[in-house]
Amino acid sequence: MFAAAYIDLQKKILPADKPIRGARLSFLPLQHHYSNEDGFEGIYIEFDEFVLLELKQSVTGGGQRLDLMTEHVAFWQLYQFMGNSDIYLPHNLPLSDNRCISFSSQVSKISLILRPTRQWIILIGYKKNFTSDLLKEFPMLGSLVFGADADHSTWYWEPDISINHSLREVWKRIERTIYFPFRGKAELLLHVCRLLDEYCKQLDKQSDQSERSMLGLYHKALAYINDNLLDSINKEMVAEGLNVSLRTLTRAFENRPIKIVDYIQRLKLNHARDLLYEGEMSIEAISNLLNYPNRKYFSREFKKYFFQSPSIFKKEMEFFKVQGEDDES
Repeated sequence: MFAAAYIDLQKKILPADKPIRGARLSFLPLQHHYSNEDGFEGIYIEFDEFVLLELKQSVTGGGQRLDLMTEHVAFWQLYQFMGNSDIYLPHNLPLSDNRCISFSSQVSKISLILRPTRQWIILIGYKKNFTSDLLKEFPMLGSLVFGADADHSTWYWEPDISINHSLREVWKRIERTIYFPFRGKAELLLHVCRLLDEYCKQLDKQSDQSERSMLGLYHKALAYINDNLLDSINKEMVAEGLNVSLRTLTRAFENRPIKIVDYIQRLKLNHARDLLYEGEMSIEAISNLLNYPNRKYFSREFKKYFFQSPSIFKKEMEFFKVQGEDDES
């Protein structure tokens, strides 16, 4: 079962009645294949040194949330082969397909949201008990564990990188693993070490000072947008608030998973959905609060992102609340 000490999928987890096909970890025995009560499937295995979780399935509705627990895990790696996800560190870092990111936190959990689309991700959580030995071989990962150069923050991450040919070749070798009861664990551990080796090589290639400077500005911009979401935020305002030129700010978002205008729009609509769920404000009031020109424009953008109008979403939430109150009574 998915260990609550490492991963919380928010739903009841059930053993799969047949192996999940077409995934990187499909070679693992049936006892490592699961689904939650919504039918969302995953493959999970735990070792002394790390845990592995693979999810490959379409996500519908408002998305799928899981929490990565940090008490026993030094840092996490996320391989996003397909789809879009948001990691909250503490503001959301968007990740698109064919990207990999490493991250950690001193808080109790890290929330991950899988967006409504076809998703294919693999999470690797490296346990704290083996951190010392791990860093002897991969010292570049030290900032994830000890927070070096992180301004005493409780959140750490390395730049997201492309899942290049070398990393894909390692994953293909993993796919072809014949999992024997004893030798299989040793082979999988060796493959994960190869992944780390290739990951560190690529990280080193893009870790020059200019890239890190642009990455820092990118994260500062994301945080600034979160803090000033209700103040008619736009990219010109962000540039002025961070005391950089608009051109420099635009460069910071080049080759990132999301552009600054799209990020502002996504954040506003997510906030609008939360307010609609709470049910204390009208659609008109929410539209005004988030500085949309009018309700019609707001409704069109909301439907474009969530595939239903705000009025329908609001009615559905009211119905579910009433139904929940009836069930409790």
